[in-house]
Amino acid sequence: MAAPFDIITASAKAYKNTWAIRHYILKLAIVPFVLRLFCFTMAITYASGNFTLFMLIMLPALFAQGWMLSHLVRFQVLGQIWPFRPSGDMESDIAMLETRARGVLGGMIVFVLINMTVGVLSELIRLYMLPYVPVEGAAQVEIPVVIVITSIFLLGFMVWGFRLLWLYIPYAINMGGMTYLSALKGIQTSFAMFIVWVICGLPFVALVALAGGLIGDPLAAAFGKSAGNFVMILFTVAGDLGKSIMATAGITYALSEVFTKKNKVRL
Repeated sequence: MAAPFDIITASAKAYKNTWAIRHYILKLAIVPFVLRLFCFTMAITYASGNFTLFMLIMLPALFAQGWMLSHLVRFQVLGQIWPFRPSGDMESDIAMLETRARGVLGGMIVFVLINMTVGVLSELIRLYMLPYVPVEGAAQVEIPVVIVITSIFLLGFMVWGFRLLWLYIPYAINMGGMTYLSALKGIQTSFAMFIVWVICGLPFVALVALAGGLIGDPLAAAFGKSAGNFVMILFTVAGDLGKSIMATAGITYALSEVFTKKNKVRL
């Protein structure tokens, strides 16, 4: 079956329009970048072996990132910019502020919940599968049938559930989750969304890896491992934020096409 939206068009719009509003995005990203840099540095320094503490330290950064992405979605879909610019009509402005606040708060909370859920599930799966991971030099462990069945089930759920990672987008524009999910039918939707995510996010992953080889390693050799590590943290945080911005833009444009075609809600 064909994809429910044009993958290339959605990805191209993400790059083109994100570049066009780069100054606005930079303004939105200042606080999330600083918070994420601080929280990530603290987390890997003091909680690298403690998953719960690591996630708790990262919470402020996740809230800030969710706030930023919610505003980005509202700009893409509704043309609303931050900060709010009052029209002079007190009653109308208050109503608009309430609507915007619900959307941004909803998108922000859902974004945090998604990331916390993914983190917890990933850790549980890691702990569950760890005894059956091959270790060089150790005796081979027989993998029970239940583990194989569980792995197949998890793989199927991950494919379908990829759409759940973007639930914060409809909530950011005051749309219900069920309206969003009911419009996305079939496994092909998840595959199409995944391709958009790869197209939008892969360049940032490559840039971080390239920066590590061209900048991080020479700095570590010249000024010590700590300097190299800090630079890599800097690029990792910037790359992660850039990837989330571009991927959010791409998926938002894709969803806009889906909802427009279905004549349910025009994004």
